[in-house]
Order: sequence, then C-alpha cells, then structure tokens
Amino acid sequence: MRNRRWYKRIVVSGNAILTFKKRGEIRSVHTLIANISMRGIGLYSYSSIKVNTKVSITTNFISFRGRLKKDFIEGRVVSNKKIGYTHFLGIEFDEEISAQKQPSLFKRLKSPFIKR
Repeated sequence: MRNRRWYKRIVVSGNAILTFKKRGEIRSVHTLIANISMRGIGLYSYSSIKVNTKVSITTNFISFRGRLKKDFIEGRVVSNKKIGYTHFLGIEFDEEISAQKQPSLFKRLKSPFIKR
C-alpha cells in the first residue's frame, strides 16, 4: 500500500480543543494529540465527530524548553476511526502551518531535534 502523505508526522505531547457547529450549536471537544504534520493532525477523542465537519483547533503543547505553547488553526475532519471507547480523528488543515500564523507549531515541526 502506498503512503499518500507528503509531510512527515511527528509525535507531540499535548492536547487540542476542537470547536465546531453541530445542529446549529457551537460545541467544544477536548482531545489528545497523537501526531502532527505541516498539513494535518491526528487526535484521540472520547467524542465522535462526523467526517467533513469544519473545526477550529487550539493546540497546547510543551516546547523543548519546557514552556507551554498555544496555537490556532482551522481544518476539517477527514477520518474518524473508533478504537475501543475512543476515536482517532484525522484532521486536514485548510492551510499549511506557517511561521506567521502558527509560530510555535512551525518551530516545533522545523526543529533540528526532529529526525527527518
């Protein structure tokens, strides 16, 4: 099977809050980050979110220097796989992570400590 991914995924310890509309109401779901790349993020969630749902994502993670970092990005759910009591959500970003809009995530993904 051929891998369709263009960007390397890295493991990041942190959480993300997804905000989206469901039946006209604004909902928020807390998730754990599994991995991230320049174009998407994998998350573990106790809540199911339908594929193609537009989401706003707030990421929180610890930098290599031990500081809490936060960034915001928009995307859509492209996969939702049930694993026991949890769901693995695949989210594709609307735009690639950039140094201007998501400086902390960009720095983490471009870190020299990450094996390429």
